[in-house]
Amino acid sequence: MSASDKPTVLIVGAGLGGLMLGALLEKSGVPYTIFERAVAVKPLGSAMAVGPTLLPIFQQLGIYDELLAIGKHFTHVYNYRENGQEARESKAVDFRPVEDFTGYEQYIVARPKLYELILKQVPPHKIYFGHRVLNITEENDKVTVHLSNNASHDGDIIVGADGAYSAVRQRMYEQLKAKGELPKVDQEDLPFSCTCLVGQTKVLDPKEFPEIDLPYCHFTAIHGKDNPYSWHTFNTAQGTICFMILHHLTKKSTKEAIEQRFRNNENSEWGDHPALTMCEETRNLPISLAGGKQRTLGDLYDLTPKEYISKVMLEDKVFKTWHYRRFVLMGDACHKLDPAGGH
Repeated sequence: MSASDKPTVLIVGAGLGGLMLGALLEKSGVPYTIFERAVAVKPLGSAMAVGPTLLPIFQQLGIYDELLAIGKHFTHVYNYRENGQEARESKAVDFRPVEDFTGYEQYIVARPKLYELILKQVPPHKIYFGHRVLNITEENDKVTVHLSNNASHDGDIIVGADGAYSAVRQRMYEQLKAKGELPKVDQEDLPFSCTCLVGQTKVLDPKEFPEIDLPYCHFTAIHGKDNPYSWHTFNTAQGTICFMILHHLTKKSTKEAIEQRFRNNENSEWGDHPALTMCEETRNLPISLAGGKQRTLGDLYDLTPKEYISKVMLEDKVFKTWHYRRFVLMGDACHKLDPAGGH
């Protein structure tokens, strides 16, 4: 590749990070291809807060107004404490000073809708679904990705956007370890101290759920009493309610969770296998919605397609080594952070 040529970028992983990189490269005229092991991406997940750190990127991509159209503005996070069968309000966190300081508002966007919006920015012929990476080889002037369908693709840079258990990171670290150059901390497992249940209801009747007609997002955070849970609800622009329940683990249950994960050959990807048990454990926890009617998480679970409720481990680790030769990592592949930090 000459100094005047644009590099060809191979992106492994069509999650939010891989798609966003693809959209930016598309806008910049840089050649790229995205490879995703899943045959199709399910509309899983809950809601995401999008604010000053991300909104300028949507402006650069020319889709700022589209993002606002699928989001719901919020100014506060309303904190509650569980009290018997009720959730009593405590102190709200006010985000308006952030808006004043940055000039950007905060929006709650259902994760599936955010994914759809970014996916539309990448031409379909540049994404290969159902293509799992088997190996990555490197020569002086190129890097080659070898796929499960026996195909291979050459490029100048390979980007691991393939999540917390990244195949790209594994291949890169194998090279570094063989040379004795991989830091010890990067050889350690990903730790986690909580698990997370997420989902989104079907479109709800505003007469039954007045929350739906609110002009803003009623973002709630409820802290459990005498139980290891905290939980959140968000009303969306699509007339649904998203939810997220965190199970804060003890050391003993963390060890059990790790053992169970390996027995089931699971990883941290969204999945519905363990979700039903957690639904049963938490369905009687109270929530606070507009209208004053006492409700529980079970009311939301019963209005959510079961295939769209999933459970995930919330690993929390920042790797020390993010790049090597033609390899580079991004997102969860190099810094898997707890979503409570707003990342």
